Amino acid sequence: MDKERARRLFLTAFFLFALANGLSGSIISNYFKDVFQVDSVQRGLLEIPRELPGVVGVFVIAALPSLGNVSLSVLGFALYCVGLLVLGLFSPGYFVMQLFVFTYSLGDHMVMPIRDAIAMDLADEGKTGTFLGRYRGMMTLGSMLASALVFVGFRVGFFYFRTGVIPSFCAALVFLIVALALLCRLRKTLPALDVRKRSGERRRLPVRRRYLPYYIVTAVYGFQKRMRLVFAPWVIIELLSMGADTVALLGIAAYFCGGWVAPLIGKFLDRYGVQKGLVLESTGVAGVFLFAAWAASGIVNGSLRGWGGMAAAFASYILIFLTDHFNSVHVMLMRELSESPADVMENLSFGLSVDHVLAVTVSGLLGAVWKYVGPQYVFLLGAAVCTVHLGVALWLKRQRRAAV
Repeated sequence: MDKERARRLFLTAFFLFALANGLSGSIISNYFKDVFQVDSVQRGLLEIPRELPGVVGVFVIAALPSLGNVSLSVLGFALYCVGLLVLGLFSPGYFVMQLFVFTYSLGDHMVMPIRDAIAMDLADEGKTGTFLGRYRGMMTLGSMLASALVFVGFRVGFFYFRTGVIPSFCAALVFLIVALALLCRLRKTLPALDVRKRSGERRRLPVRRRYLPYYIVTAVYGFQKRMRLVFAPWVIIELLSMGADTVALLGIAAYFCGGWVAPLIGKFLDRYGVQKGLVLESTGVAGVFLFAAWAASGIVNGSLRGWGGMAAAFASYILIFLTDHFNSVHVMLMRELSESPADVMENLSFGLSVDHVLAVTVSGLLGAVWKYVGPQYVFLLGAAVCTVHLGVALWLKRQRRAAV
């Protein structure tokens, strides 16, 4: 009974977390533009305090060996709350704003790998993928609701960005405080979830050669994530000259579809395993990116006009958005390779750092490809690197044969 109650607390807490993130972190670029009137150069530089926590978070987690997974989540939520408190209520100057963007982003990035580790600990035997899909579906539902609130709130004027109080950030802060209270209850309900509790000694990151396949697929994921975060929206914004309201509506549609897709991927993993999950990811993601390349090419050369071009672009956006749910495959891969439960969470954190290093370093290159070669070639590159997942799947197959 305690475990079932713990699952409910976990799902509710991270539903609220996704809702809060959709009201704050996902619209931070609009905050930069409307409150501080940043230019393109400043916006690029602001990615440093916003994305740097994705690289350093692994070292923060490793430096706190006496804290368990739930305790680290509580710390991450608290940091997020502190960042939103200052940004939403105290109208900081430009330099102070960057410090607290770093603070909230550090909390966000600390939580990313930990929540997957907790979800796997809460799952019943043989149903890990199913519960991962269930919790990702709940987070998707929270993000979809946040997109709807953002669309309506800014349309009617209830939400706005200007010097002073930021209403959407304040609403996000309230949801986060409730979620933080639920996490504290979760820690009391099932103390065994704090699997990292040790004697307090410092330990090195458990980076090992046996985990190399996980690091590789995570690096590829970081590369492909640029399609979802940057270039899929850019098809709508640049090639079709549509505004933020259109992107928000497409986000609602994508989150709605994701609420169905995430559990299906989880059930597939439980039934067929990680190896076939990697094959599905490779073929599915490659197909999506090839479709996006065809759509972008058709819009640019004029073969797709009017409603045809819009339909192809909108479908590409939603499908690319859904590819993010294949991250469950990588989480399950890490668990399958791991030598201990503590290694799972710490390597998920390290993988997040690898993801962010790739994401930051390739953005400029892909932007140059878009501008000087053609938008379709960005998506073709994304499709090409899907062969890496097939290679890892073959490696797993050989390893299993050798073990027999």
